[in-house]
Amino acid sequence: MNSTKNLLAATLLTLLPVCGASAYKTPGNGTTYTLQRLSEDGTSGVSKHHIEGAETAFLLSQNDTIAAGDHFVMDDGVTVLFDDQVTLVIEGEADFRLEKGSMFDSAFDGSETDPLSGQHVEATPCGIVIDNEQSQTAFARCTFYYVGLRCTTSKGMTLDGCTFYYHNGALGQAALTLGPDEAPFSIRNCHFEGCTKAAIAGAANFRNPLLIEDCTFENNSTLNRNVPQLNLTVADSVVIRRCTVIGNPDLNMVGGIGISNFIGATDVHALVSNCTVADNRYGIALMGPSDIRIENNKILDNRYETNANNGGSGINLYDPYQMATAVVAGNTIEGNLWGITIIGCKDVNLGQPTSSAIQSPGGNVFKDNGNNGMLYDVYNNSTLTVYAQNNTWNVSEQTPEQIESVIFHKVDDKKLGEVIFWPAADDASVDFQLSDKQANRRRTFNLNGQLLDNRSLSRGIIIEDGRKVVR
Repeated sequence: MNSTKNLLAATLLTLLPVCGASAYKTPGNGTTYTLQRLSEDGTSGVSKHHIEGAETAFLLSQNDTIAAGDHFVMDDGVTVLFDDQVTLVIEGEADFRLEKGSMFDSAFDGSETDPLSGQHVEATPCGIVIDNEQSQTAFARCTFYYVGLRCTTSKGMTLDGCTFYYHNGALGQAALTLGPDEAPFSIRNCHFEGCTKAAIAGAANFRNPLLIEDCTFENNSTLNRNVPQLNLTVADSVVIRRCTVIGNPDLNMVGGIGISNFIGATDVHALVSNCTVADNRYGIALMGPSDIRIENNKILDNRYETNANNGGSGINLYDPYQMATAVVAGNTIEGNLWGITIIGCKDVNLGQPTSSAIQSPGGNVFKDNGNNGMLYDVYNNSTLTVYAQNNTWNVSEQTPEQIESVIFHKVDDKKLGEVIFWPAADDASVDFQLSDKQANRRRTFNLNGQLLDNRSLSRGIIIEDGRKVVR
């Protein structure tokens, strides 16, 4: 950020209240406000400036609220700078649909100094809170740097063509924080990158109907805590379609897409389709009861978990209450520590084209999923019988004997349910190779990981050259 912008903030630096506490509020008498109009009111704390690279900039030096009954129309083609801990709260009807596009940014560049004390200032500008109960608020072509956007109205929001960079975590659980319970959201053609917390998230007890379509997510949740880039809760409809979710291998605690039900909500449905989810700690994780379909995705190299016992699945289906149903079809699942892991759940179908209450055509392709020298396409750590027919497996020949070597289920542990994987999709071979870091070639182990010195004495199921083999 340029020095002119930093100077503007430094000259107005004051001890301000926490995010959301209002210092100025419009009267609520039906007036329509813009930033230009607010800057003409000496008590609003909005001042107009010209800074390098922007035709017009408005500096918000205190918390402002547009009251219910008033209207707000966002100025087009301007930059909005937020001072330390400053929030713009919109309680009235508002329109953020822009043609040129405007930028919402921190007034600081990270090198600011308090002009009074001379000490470094850790500034945390907040952003925008929508609390408009009159109508749904729409955003188009808005760019957020460092500051965030939060919804607290039951009307929800729509976003189209918006971008979020480097959210500082001061406002809400994410760059875009959803809420309250049952508020609907539509998010299209948006980009989220480098955000300190999740890109999109809401409270665990908020069921927000949600459409995320044609969006990109890259290197979010940079605090590297156990928070995925999309940290979502269930609702009657959660749809993620044609999105790209790319992680950072250095962030070994950050997953791709997490959809959770920690409140026992019923009649909830989720769809993840035609997405690319790559280079995260894990790819797609369902936690708790839900009806979910995971279809036609590319789930690649979600392996950046330091302990394979704690994560690294391309798809993880976890429901200890045994109420979740899942259909997994048409996905490419490659390079993960585990292909698909199943814990609990009520009904999981990875392929049963004929008779089934929840039919799946199969069509999944597995390649190079494994850890500690072993390959795992499917790990059924449940008591379910799981149909997984009509898939292409990570073996040189699509035969029952070879496919058995990349599946962990009842054959390996009698307490577990069976994976019915035959027939496979076809007889085509799949080239497979674990990375040097994973592979433990030319050695044979039992299922407890103990090295077997004499292969001729080995019978039953063993690990040979990095693959599970039935002898």
